[in-house]
Amino acid sequence: MPPATGIRIPQGARPAGRETFMTDASPSMPVVATRAGKLRGRMENGVAVFRGIPYAAPPVGELRFEPPRDHAAWPGERDALADGPIAPQGRSRLAHIMGDFERPQSEDCLTLTLWTPKADAGARPVMVWLHGGAYSSGAGSLPWYTGDRFAANGDVVFVSVNYRLGALGFLYLPGISDGNLGLLDQMQALRWVRDNIAAFGGDPGNVTVVGQSAGGGSIAAMMTMPDAKGLFHRAILQSPGMGRPSRGAAEAAELGARYAHIVGIEPGDEAALKQVPVGKLLSAQGELARSLAGFAVLSLPFSPVRDGRVIEGNIVERLQAGVGGDVDVMVGTTREEMAAFHCVDQAVLNADEAAARQVFERICGPRFQDYYDEFRRLRAVPSPAAMLGDLTTDQVFRMGSLRLAEGQAKAGRAAYVYQFDWQSPVPGFKSCHCLEIPFVFNNRDNWRDSPMLEGADDAEFEGIAHAMHRAWIAFARGGNPNHAGLPHWEPYGLERRATMRFDTLIGTVNDLAGLSYRLPWPAI
Repeated sequence: MPPATGIRIPQGARPAGRETFMTDASPSMPVVATRAGKLRGRMENGVAVFRGIPYAAPPVGELRFEPPRDHAAWPGERDALADGPIAPQGRSRLAHIMGDFERPQSEDCLTLTLWTPKADAGARPVMVWLHGGAYSSGAGSLPWYTGDRFAANGDVVFVSVNYRLGALGFLYLPGISDGNLGLLDQMQALRWVRDNIAAFGGDPGNVTVVGQSAGGGSIAAMMTMPDAKGLFHRAILQSPGMGRPSRGAAEAAELGARYAHIVGIEPGDEAALKQVPVGKLLSAQGELARSLAGFAVLSLPFSPVRDGRVIEGNIVERLQAGVGGDVDVMVGTTREEMAAFHCVDQAVLNADEAAARQVFERICGPRFQDYYDEFRRLRAVPSPAAMLGDLTTDQVFRMGSLRLAEGQAKAGRAAYVYQFDWQSPVPGFKSCHCLEIPFVFNNRDNWRDSPMLEGADDAEFEGIAHAMHRAWIAFARGGNPNHAGLPHWEPYGLERRATMRFDTLIGTVNDLAGLSYRLPWPAI
């Protein structure tokens, strides 16, 4: 397509390269009126795509470390043809698993991408994607998360969100940053969806929020937040890291003060953080992360904070008690989540039994030997590294997810639980964290450079992807993931604990996690 021509419309606080034009009308370039102004998209493979849609004011200058604000209206028609910059970040610590990416970065990053079968009055189900990345990396606008297959195959409107990351999104330092800004960005995006999605052919009364890892953890937090009530009606949580408790305010403030010290800010001059160059902020963020690293510990320098205002209490405990029971839920994990991290961790790979027992004691308490023996019986080859992977997978990912499902069951609400068991062909990767995402999106070509899929059989991929992709669509359409290409999937209950297993053989297994016969999981 030839480049757009016409009258350039000035935009405040716009980084170089982000241009807005008035363009000639064309059937291949649909125009939609939002509350802030008109947007011009493009038809791609029969789906209307709108990129770089601003859902909040650029959080730059004095708005750094401030909650998101509404974006100012613009005159004329704004081109939504190119992705905006992604949030400032360093290299992903899972690049060795997923692959690497380079995109322009800017603090002016609060944009979303939208795919719709047609911008009409169709009132279609809406899916909103919140990416993972340990609250410090990733972007909704990456090709991995292209939503065209959902729009084309499911007749849904699909929205993918960029939000603030790392210190810029989750620093808690009273008087400077109230923390949880990335969460508030996500809620701002959901408000944008509520207020504007009908113009793109979506139904604001049928919104499913889908998130993986940090994105799933964000959804778990929002399910406990009164201000998020009504912004979404269904939730799909993929590998939410709910076993890492959100930090309390005192601990988070201490960590924030340590971060300011690393940046070089004198005590009492924390306001200077608003003027520090982004590169220096990222460098200090990396240094803080390294200082928190430990043996078989998955530490996060910045994450949601229990501040008593945005997040009122322990998220897992509240969800297990039935808070959030007004939302339809689907939740699951991969079988060996921690293999993504441990496969390059020589300390874990070379751990001896003494080192493994120390971790079991730290996590399981005085009865750690009983737990150690139980985990050893569960493994065909019970190496210390394998047992550490199983233990920390349960701790960080699996048990919190099942507590959420239990809470839904107690509230009388159907919850659907899955486990992704298909293993990467790459030695050591196993069924690792993030491995299910390409299957859910059913967009193999967008993952051709992903190490975790190297050597994967295309026919096998297509079969599993068809089952999962259609299940996600079915759930978004009606709160039930069952479809004609899937064995019957019953809700999770406290007696049968039905769990859908996705592998070369797909089907429901009762109590796949073994909670009915295993030792009680220790309190975190």
